[in-house]
Amino acid sequence: MILISINYIFLIIVLMKILMLFFLFITFLTFLYIEHIRFESISALMNSSKLLNIKLISINGSFISNGKFLIIPDPYQKFSHLEVSDNGLMDSNKTVGILSLTDISNNNYTITQKASNKNYLTNTISKIVEINDESPISSIVFVNNFNFKSQKSVNSIPNSFIYNAKFVCGSIRGDEGPLRPGHYDTDISVYNKQNYPITLIWNTVFNNSNSSNSMLTTVNPKQSSGFVCKDIKQLANLNPQDTDLLEGFLIIQIDETNISSETKQSFANEPVSVQVFYSANALDSLPQQTLVEKFVFEIRNDSTGKIPKSFVNKDLEVLTSTDLNSIVPQDAKIKKILSSIYNLTDIEIKNIGIVIKETDLGVGNMIDESSIYNLTDIEIKNIGIVIKETDLGVGNMIDDHAISLLRLSPE
Repeated sequence: MILISINYIFLIIVLMKILMLFFLFITFLTFLYIEHIRFESISALMNSSKLLNIKLISINGSFISNGKFLIIPDPYQKFSHLEVSDNGLMDSNKTVGILSLTDISNNNYTITQKASNKNYLTNTISKIVEINDESPISSIVFVNNFNFKSQKSVNSIPNSFIYNAKFVCGSIRGDEGPLRPGHYDTDISVYNKQNYPITLIWNTVFNNSNSSNSMLTTVNPKQSSGFVCKDIKQLANLNPQDTDLLEGFLIIQIDETNISSETKQSFANEPVSVQVFYSANALDSLPQQTLVEKFVFEIRNDSTGKIPKSFVNKDLEVLTSTDLNSIVPQDAKIKKILSSIYNLTDIEIKNIGIVIKETDLGVGNMIDESSIYNLTDIEIKNIGIVIKETDLGVGNMIDDHAISLLRLSPE
């Protein structure tokens, strides 16, 4: 009897130990499971901030359904590329016209539109976006124009106008072309001729480069809006102070559906006036006031033979500049010019006889350029000049500046 009791107690102790070990095992598994859930939550929270939004809109700004896009490389690193559809399995945003991909990896992605609503034309221009830790959220916009061929009735086709404005911005300092050295600027103005606001959808296409994302600008009735080189350089992600030459086209699109739904008006004729103003300035510095002198003189004799014989004993004319509030002998200026042009030595200049017959003095604007004369003091001393008469006049000079104005017609 006592032996049975002891065995019974021993069995109870063994069972209690087994239960305790089982309880510890369950506790350990529970701890591991909680840590796993917490790790996944943290990872999901970190990756969920990596978001790519693709928006598909019409020329009037409304969202378009049935968009399909090709993304290279695959944001989920499973394949070389990924095709996604609006409101598809991978789209986390169920709003029509907005496709959102979450938990994507850091990379540069090339996105191309593959399909759209049958009433719109697919935008075949690819766009590049970057996802990284500093910019975890990125959005791009594809703008589709109307597909007029899909419309059943001519009356249902909205009028659409597209303007392609050429722009040239920046400077050319050498002979590399394609234009002559100078500073070039472009100003594109759009005037709304209607009695209601009109929304412009515009973007830039740069020479030998990609196009920019589309932008929206509303022009109020009977008012104008402008696009200058500063606006264009911002879309090119360039420093506004960068002076390198930038060329391309600014594309402006408008449609009668851009107008307010309250007006219910349409336009059959061109609703806006688009003009492009080009300017070119080949001068780097601002004008400053200076005096301009004209000398009429005669070379009486030349023993050097360096001056053309047709110039001897003939009335000759030359223009030169002088500084304000300065005192300089007039004959010294003629001596400098002759020495520079005909490369006369000190001895040769002594043997040339000169008579100044007439002078004119004018006030104007000139750019401070480097002098074309280079005579020494000794060479100046050996030129003989006689001044006969002087006159005073007023004149103006302008810089090398060109402008042109071009009125654009829609396509």
